[in-house]
Amino acid sequence: MMTQFGRALAVAAMIWSVQANGQADFAGQPDISREQARSRAEHLFVQFDTNRDGIVTRKEAKTVGMHLLMQRAATGRDVAPGIGGQTLKYLEHAFTGMQWVTEEQFEDAFLAHFDQMDVNHDGILTAAERERRRANRP
Repeated sequence: MMTQFGRALAVAAMIWSVQANGQADFAGQPDISREQARSRAEHLFVQFDTNRDGIVTRKEAKTVGMHLLMQRAATGRDVAPGIGGQTLKYLEHAFTGMQWVTEEQFEDAFLAHFDQMDVNHDGILTAAERERRRANRP
């Protein structure tokens, strides 16, 4: 079963790909490079690491995750569009059972999922690749 920590960390992934009606909509979302995905992961980690100690704890993840989710619900605006809804499930799995994560662990998991979604492994995640991943999910 998913821990609250894994779920809270994964909330951030959810907010950038799920529209107000709960469905992924990749039309019009820009392609993103692996470097852009890395930058988004770094930015997100900084948001979660509220005490700037280099780790994100359960408490930080829950607090910030809920804030980001409420912000997304209130504004209808994605903070960092373009990764895909499957990132939520990927991060949930990656962080199950962990009490805290480092920036390196968070970034590695984020980029590993990017690499899985980048079907042709060209370092660019396209709307078509995101849609293909969404359509093929279990």
